[in-house]
Amino acid sequence: MRIRHSFLLVLAAATLVTGCGSGGRGATPRMWEPDDALQRADKALGEAVGDGRVTMRGTGFLATGLDKTLEAAGEVPYRFDIACDSEESPRVRLVLSRGGGSGDRSFDVSCGTVGEVTRLNFPAGTALTAHIEPTPQDDSPPAGVLSWQLLTVDPQGVEGCADVLSGCSG
Repeated sequence: MRIRHSFLLVLAAATLVTGCGSGGRGATPRMWEPDDALQRADKALGEAVGDGRVTMRGTGFLATGLDKTLEAAGEVPYRFDIACDSEESPRVRLVLSRGGGSGDRSFDVSCGTVGEVTRLNFPAGTALTAHIEPTPQDDSPPAGVLSWQLLTVDPQGVEGCADVLSGCSG
């Protein structure tokens, strides 16, 4: 009995090492896991902070979407950073809106590239709403995560478009 049990363990280990259990291709495909995806998205956001000061931070699943009020009072500019990791959705549509007649602006957020962060600058003022429609899913585990942060930034440190809400040329 011991020999048969040991033989099965050796056979299982050999299958894992050689990749025989994956159709003979030798490489095991990347298995998407929500916890791993969230860690990748959070790591990308952490690397994106730079000289900014994080004022709000959050995470969520694509299945539940995003509907968050972002307080943007004060005198220094803000930057909204968002990272998405999904094996099923290559991108999602983020809508930022601010009261006072400036209207809604929408932005594509890439979900397929590990470590990609979308950064959106805007001036201080009234609160904004960040919205992403929930992604319908069946009963399977969540297939996409979002991680976001709101930062204040030094006015001289703003890179790219300084106000995505009013739009920038070029």
